[in-house]
Amino acid sequence: MKKTILGLLAALGIAFSGAESNATTLADNIGVSGGISVSNFTTDRGLASREDSLGYSLSLTAPLAGGDFSIGAGLFDTDTNSEDGEFAVSYSKTIKLLGQEVGATASFSGFDSVFGDREEVALGLRYGYSLFDASAAVWHELENDWFGVELGVSRSVATPINDLVATPFLTVNLADEYTAIEAGVKAAYPITDQLSISAKLSYNNNDFDNSAFKVEDEWIIGAGLKFDF
Repeated sequence: MKKTILGLLAALGIAFSGAESNATTLADNIGVSGGISVSNFTTDRGLASREDSLGYSLSLTAPLAGGDFSIGAGLFDTDTNSEDGEFAVSYSKTIKLLGQEVGATASFSGFDSVFGDREEVALGLRYGYSLFDASAAVWHELENDWFGVELGVSRSVATPINDLVATPFLTVNLADEYTAIEAGVKAAYPITDQLSISAKLSYNNNDFDNSAFKVEDEWIIGAGLKFDF
């Protein structure tokens, strides 16, 4: 998978260069962003994925058929001296469901990790209520043939610091093999129109006993820097 991710990063770089050289057409429609992140622990669908990592990512987003098509890839240096990679391809669009406008996303993603490689297809919905945002996704993990549902609630609130937004959140993953929970708060602050920083503090736990993916009372602290080209 690592060769595939490196190839994808190279392709993203070529696409970005092409967008720059055609600034009056392609670059006006494509959003390009790069980021750096650091975290003491990382989970995916409530399962352990990496420890003490420093990550670099690049993504492209373009309008397509009334929605947004996005492709991204990242590389992560970990304390095990390994270089883990990940990729994600998704399509998002606002749809009408039971008379309400709902955000829908279909995705295919994967990553390699010392805890075990994973690939996944998923379909998710998101709806904003007056007091909170709610999300639900069904996913199928291809490497292990697992099926699950992820449910989430969050609410973005202003803070005394101008433009600093805090978002408390709760996420639960339900699968035949395990149940996982993550509860915490995220914060985001725009430094400029193009540069922003973010941070996360969360409590994580799952009951996947006797598994490399086991997470027990883990506190995650992470931060990131993002630049929109």
